[in-house]
Amino acid sequence: MVAAHSAPMTDLQRKITFERLPHGRHGLPRDVVVRSQRDRMLRAMADAVAERGYAATSVADVLKRAGVSRRTFYEQFANKRDCFLAAYDEAVSLVMARVRTAYAGPGAWEARLAAGFTAFLEYLATEPSFARMCVVEVLAAGQDALERRDRALADFAKLIAQSHRDAPETDTVPLVYFEVMVGGIYHVVHGRIVRGDVDALSELLPDLLYCAMAPVTTV
Repeated sequence: MVAAHSAPMTDLQRKITFERLPHGRHGLPRDVVVRSQRDRMLRAMADAVAERGYAATSVADVLKRAGVSRRTFYEQFANKRDCFLAAYDEAVSLVMARVRTAYAGPGAWEARLAAGFTAFLEYLATEPSFARMCVVEVLAAGQDALERRDRALADFAKLIAQSHRDAPETDTVPLVYFEVMVGGIYHVVHGRIVRGDVDALSELLPDLLYCAMAPVTTV
């Protein structure tokens, strides 16, 4: 398997690479072509899994949606699971970057925490295929996928815990509180996605903020 690596791209550039490249001679550098193919396969994996479920999705489904050859697929991925894990890693990396950027903005810690949760919920709502892949179908993709899910939840819990360290005059809240809270958020979001209620995820914002800020407001 040949792994493809390139410099991070903006959201706009990433959306562009989901489109198929022109046929014939186009003069694009090889790394651009490889990254475009990779991004289209990751998107195709998310869309196929969201529609068919992980177990029923095949490499052929990904090839058809991405518009690439089987040879191109196996140049970058060992098998279906490898492609799924790469798509999962890409989505989690992107959403966590958005959350961290939102929290790093100006304002009091409460406002920045709200911005972080808003970024999280907006990503799920605007990327329903990746949302279903990362929250629901990850449960069917094997032990490697579950370990990635657990690490993502742990990172989210640590990020919220950091926000409390930025809050003035608050007692130290044990990390396990945030781990429990994030587990609860995962359960609630999972239920909404399974019911096809992704558009209503933004309505969870006030309740999620209440849970996140409760240790401070009750001190």
